[in-house]
Amino acid sequence: MAVAAAAVSGCGAARKAHETMARQAEHLRVELAETYIEKGALEAAIPLLRRMLEDKPDDVHVRVMYATVLRDLGLFGQAENQFRAAVTQAPDSAAAHAGLAVTYDLQREPEQAQAHHRKALTLAPRAAQLHNNFGFSLYLAGDYEASARQLERALEIDPGLAIAYNNLGFAYGRLGQLDAAERSFRAVGSQPTTLLNMSIVLANAGDTDRAAELRAQAYALSPELRPRASARRPAFPRAGAPVARGEAAPATNEANRHSSQEIPQ
Repeated sequence: MAVAAAAVSGCGAARKAHETMARQAEHLRVELAETYIEKGALEAAIPLLRRMLEDKPDDVHVRVMYATVLRDLGLFGQAENQFRAAVTQAPDSAAAHAGLAVTYDLQREPEQAQAHHRKALTLAPRAAQLHNNFGFSLYLAGDYEASARQLERALEIDPGLAIAYNNLGFAYGRLGQLDAAERSFRAVGSQPTTLLNMSIVLANAGDTDRAAELRAQAYALSPELRPRASARRPAFPRAGAPVARGEAAPATNEANRHSSQEIPQ
């Protein structure tokens, strides 16, 4: 009896040790994937994320990570499929709805995008980045007043969300509120970046001469802002690009951006 009990106890201990090692290995894979993503090595993260999903297909957090990487690589169709799967698995996941909404925005599908932005905000109404993203979506759809309201709400919740100031500046610009636009840009930008963003606002308003003057001033102050002749400017920066907490990056067109801060699950 004693020998049998010892054998059973030994098996239990071995099983627990194996489970502990498996959890540690899984945790290390997640950490490594997150490190690759943070460093911009998105392709390197994909095999790790696929392996984790093979082992745990119901892990919504990993699926959202995988979908986000695919989206940031421009694989919108694959990203949409993964986000849709995440939403099906976890209908109450704000992160899944938010990710799917951004993917629809980037594919210029405003109705579907806004439906999921609204759902994400229902689930996480105090998430400033979600208000920023919804404001961006409304901007894309040409609803500048509603866009400004969402962006103002984002900044009420998180006054340090630099990207929302930039986006709000462009929304104000489209509404003809040039002073308010400039104040928004200056809140998080240097003089050169403010000038460059205001040049875009003025160009949108049809004042191309004044826009050219401001652009020239910006380049004179910061030559590194001048686009290289060989550079191809994307319509949107990479959706997973880091969000500055201090100075907001200048726009390259009307580069209102989604926030890539972590979204509540």
